[in-house]
Formats: sequence, structure tokens, C-alpha cells
Amino acid sequence: MREFSSDFGRSRSMSPEKVVREGEDGTIEEIMREAAAAGQDMTVRGAGRSCNTQTLTRGTVLDNFRDGATPRFTGEDHLVEVPSGITWLELESWLNERGRANPVLPSYLRLTVGGTLSVGGFGLGSIRSGLQIDQVREIEIVDGAGRTHRCSGHENSELFRFALGGAGQAGFIRTAVLRTVAREAAVPVSRIEHGGLHDLVKYLPGVAREPGVGGYFGMYDRTSWYSQVSWTADAAEVPEQAHPVPDYASLLHQEVEQHLSPLLHGETHANLWADYVLDEAGLERFAAALEGLMSEPPLTETLISLYFLVVRRPEPAIPFAFAPVLDAPVQYGIGVFASAARSDTGAVSRTRQVQRQLLEICAEAGGRPYLYGAHTFDEELLRTFYGAPALRGLEELRVRHGLTHFGRRAFGGVRP
Repeated sequence: MREFSSDFGRSRSMSPEKVVREGEDGTIEEIMREAAAAGQDMTVRGAGRSCNTQTLTRGTVLDNFRDGATPRFTGEDHLVEVPSGITWLELESWLNERGRANPVLPSYLRLTVGGTLSVGGFGLGSIRSGLQIDQVREIEIVDGAGRTHRCSGHENSELFRFALGGAGQAGFIRTAVLRTVAREAAVPVSRIEHGGLHDLVKYLPGVAREPGVGGYFGMYDRTSWYSQVSWTADAAEVPEQAHPVPDYASLLHQEVEQHLSPLLHGETHANLWADYVLDEAGLERFAAALEGLMSEPPLTETLISLYFLVVRRPEPAIPFAFAPVLDAPVQYGIGVFASAARSDTGAVSRTRQVQRQLLEICAEAGGRPYLYGAHTFDEELLRTFYGAPALRGLEELRVRHGLTHFGRRAFGGVRP
């Protein structure tokens, strides 16, 4: 039970009454129906990489991690159907062996497909292809009554809009059908050094307009500020300093995994990670506030990195109800990743206060948060981010589908 009593955030602990798995403890339909009939709180856990107890409960945990799960091609255009508990690492390896790839991948690949689809999913490919949920053509959802629903932009579209990016509040995502692209064995990659936060932020709109860019991320790692840009095969002009990198996604994953290893496998630190999505004007406002906060405690001690992405969604884009998406042609993601010793309760508390400040600044700037993160919500902030109609619609949907006790901690425990 210990493994299921905490998440990657490790700032809080919550022991479940029981942990269940499909097959070992019945079908998904039976598991969902029995928990709902008993009025028992229930949550789904994949890789457990949430930061704010979103996948914890004192009721039942549905362990959805699926080591060795098998994808399959379906329909036309190399669509792939996958069980939600498979990791992106397994899926990408399977696709690469068959000459295909995911258009958008996180830089760390030991996350489950269902986990990232439930919050949106970003990566270096977002500059051309949007979110990971923008690649989803269909999902299969099981609700609290044990009913199965096939959902897409055209069938059960309300469930589709609320489930993808909704942090598991609209039912259990059992399978997903995803778009794939042809695999590139190697891509040209260039690295651009920056003088600081202001310099990096000013660089982003220009790289967003560059048609030859296939992938982008920016980083501050406490020692340097830089952007890493990959170029498409049909780019009209590639910088001289760019050099070909084979298996770029796998290489990035290995680098990130090595960097994160102490945080992933140790239990001494609370990981207070949070991401925010803003338009160009909002990003400048957010970055100006962040720059001031970075120059004083607690971030001078607890900030471990900043991560930047550019997001250009396909048109027409589905208006997902709770995903970190805006009504803007280009959006910018910024991750503020802090970590403090769990024993240093003062540092943990002060860092959470700073993250709350940043959440309020994000709201004032017209942005949205990424729901896996260490956010401290209240009802007013939820209404600011998502609007009262969407919040009412969510609760009505949950009642209609027997989900009132399912995924209750999606907003960190606050219910709208």
C-alpha cells in the first residue's frame, strides 16, 4: 500500500483502503460499478507522476499501469489503438520498429498514455502538432455505472471534451486511438544560448513563426539558459550549427531520466512542480513576475529548473473543457519545477505559497494551469480559469454517469 499512498509530489500522504487491478479483481466494468454502488471514493493511478494528490484516495485505487501491453494498428492512416496503461516509452518503441512515431511526446517517457491524456500532454513536437490530446481520434470510456462509451469529436462529444484534459473526472479511459507520423531516424538539432529569462522569452515568438522548426523546448537548469530546436526534413534553411541526432526522442528521454533519477526514486524531497499556459502577452506578464520571485527565497533555494514550450494547435481545434488550452493561435507553456526536503516544512510551505502566487498571476494574465501540478485551487480560481457553465456541466455529467465519487481530487481536493 505504501507505493499508492503518495505520488511524485510527496508533499502529502493518503493511504487507500484497497488497490485493485483489471483482471485480478474483475473487469473494469465490474470494478467501476461496485465502487460507485458502494459510494466509495475511487481514483486511477498510472505511473503516479501527479504532484498534488490527484491520484490519491482513502477509498479504492485502480492500478492501471500496464507493463508489456500491446498496441495495434487500426483503421486507415496508421492510426494506433492502445490500452491507457501503456507507457509512451513502450508505445514509441513499438511504433519505431514499424517505421512510425508519435507526433507529440513528453521528454520523459515513463508516463502512461492515459495519465497524460487525462491532463493534456505537451512536448517538443507541440510547436507543430499541439497537445497529445489533439492527436486522439477516439477513446473508450467506462463510467460509474459500468457502461462503455465510444467517444470522439463526433460521437459522445461532450464526454470526449470533458475526459481529455479533465484529470480523470469524466470516467476511466480504457483505450485511445491515436494519430501517428512517419519516423525520422535522425533530425537536425541546434542549441541556442540565452542571457536569461527575458532573453529566452523574447526568443519564443520568433521560433514559433519559423516554418522549418519541427520541435522546440527551452530550459533553465540553474547553470544555463538555452533553447533546443529541431528542424524538419523539408526545412528551407537549417542553421549551420545544427547537427543530426539519431533517435532524438529516446535520447532526450535518457537525459531527462538521468537528471530526474534522484527525484523519481528518492523519498526525501517534495516535488512542487507546476506548469502554466499563456498567450504571448500573458507570458511576458507572467515571466516578469517570475523573474522577481526567482531572485529571493524560497526559489533561490528550491527552484531546480524552468521548462518552456511553444504550442500551435491544429485547426479546427476541439475546445476541451479543462485542458490547458487557450483561444489563441500560438500558446506558450512554462514549467516551474521546485523541490525541497520534506523535513524542511518551512521551505515546502513557502514554495507552495509562491506557486499559489504564480497561479493567481496566470489567472490574471488569461492563462490556464496544467492539472497534474502542485496547484492550490479554490472555487473562485476554478471559475476564473474554466467558467461557471463548464464547472456546472462537469458536475451534471458526473451525476449522470455515476461518477460523483470518482476522481474527486482532480483539483487537489477542491470540488467546484
